[in-house]
Amino acid sequence: MLLINCSNREKNCYKILHSIKSKDDKLISLAHKKMDFCLGCQSCQKELPKYCVLNDYITNNVYNEILKEDNIVLASPMYISNINGILKNLIDRFNTFYNHQLLKGKKFYLIMTGFATKKENEKEIEGIVEYFNGITEYMYFDFEFLDYFVDSDSQDIIEENNNKIELIKRRLNNEK
Repeated sequence: MLLINCSNREKNCYKILHSIKSKDDKLISLAHKKMDFCLGCQSCQKELPKYCVLNDYITNNVYNEILKEDNIVLASPMYISNINGILKNLIDRFNTFYNHQLLKGKKFYLIMTGFATKKENEKEIEGIVEYFNGITEYMYFDFEFLDYFVDSDSQDIIEENNNKIELIKRRLNNEK
């Protein structure tokens, strides 16, 4: 299983992913990585050896890791009632997978964090889930929202949410 920290920090999202990671899983963090924006050039419609004309962390690392795994867990903080820019940039760069149907049969999971409660962000979470369900139709992957965690810079997010973490681990272990 591949776990991707889509936060620009290695704090709550990273800690959650690290806590659900098993010894055979790979955890990568997009924090502080060089990631260019999609140019919209459509070069990825061709059979390129690196899938994309851009030369950055996504092209040189993330693409290959995604292709190796059937189950990918994304973790993102909620910014302005939506996924953050790093995750959106990553999804925009999935165009190469779309053009060659390379995500067919894969399953993506999403974990979100935010400062408001899950109840307070209920409509925002529904919108994010709807967004992912929409892109699954043409990207040909399956999607499941796992859970939302309230950010806690002053306390340990893992200790506060041990039951949630265990439920996620069990859910993901069923997919292996």
